Amino acid sequence: MITVPMTPQGPDMDMVEKLVAEDGSIKGIWCVPKYSNPQGYTYSDETVRRFANLKPAAKDFRIFWDNAYAVHHLYDEEERQDKILEILGECEKAGNPDMVYEFASTSKISFSGSGVAAIASSKGNLECIKKSLTIQTIGYDKINQLRHARYFKNIDGIREHMRKHAALMRPKFEAVEETLERELGGLEIGTWTKPNGGYFISFDAMEGCAKAIVAKCKEAGVTLTGAGATYPYGKDPRDSNIRIAPSFPTPEEMAMATELFVLCVKLVSVEKLLQE
Repeated sequence: MITVPMTPQGPDMDMVEKLVAEDGSIKGIWCVPKYSNPQGYTYSDETVRRFANLKPAAKDFRIFWDNAYAVHHLYDEEERQDKILEILGECEKAGNPDMVYEFASTSKISFSGSGVAAIASSKGNLECIKKSLTIQTIGYDKINQLRHARYFKNIDGIREHMRKHAALMRPKFEAVEETLERELGGLEIGTWTKPNGGYFISFDAMEGCAKAIVAKCKEAGVTLTGAGATYPYGKDPRDSNIRIAPSFPTPEEMAMATELFVLCVKLVSVEKLLQE
């Protein structure tokens, strides 16, 4: 796997275009285009169009478009809900209809690992997939499909369900963001994302500090995702990134955990600056 830097507009497309055009051994790229894990970024229209217009050296190169957070907004106001250009239509316009597989599921809506999934692609790709699925999934769970259909009924049912989801998630994200801003704002020892949806906040500490911060937090009783966990092979070349997942604790617990987190950030940062 190859590490590609992320920007608020999506992956570094100059790098993506160069890599896939020059190296025929690169067969695909996996994307979470909306509220992406871990930063919560949503790909810009330009990024989506550049994906659709890729000219890969490998003729069987594919884009795996994992739209896992399609309806995972934190805010009810439409202007605060990220929108994304539809990749399937853009690939067709670009003359690359077979280049993309788009996935979605209710895994992060109803039951993790026990929801209903969907895939969209060109007719040729879907025919190919059906041949494999016929063997792999002889008896799919029709009862579970019926359960989901009866509960949600339609897209409006899903939207209403996700409004309740947002009401639970929003105060947890706000507790983290308020504490980070109050305690670390202007200190130049950390930056963080402020996503409009999804499940994560991405925090970048000073270079070489992430593992030490995570270790110090654990010693004090707060367990975080391992530093660099979201990078290929779990190796962050700058040892600076920490993913914060606010979904499980209560807002009060999240505020307390973030207070401890920022204290650890300050301690490790001071140690780093003194060494320099």
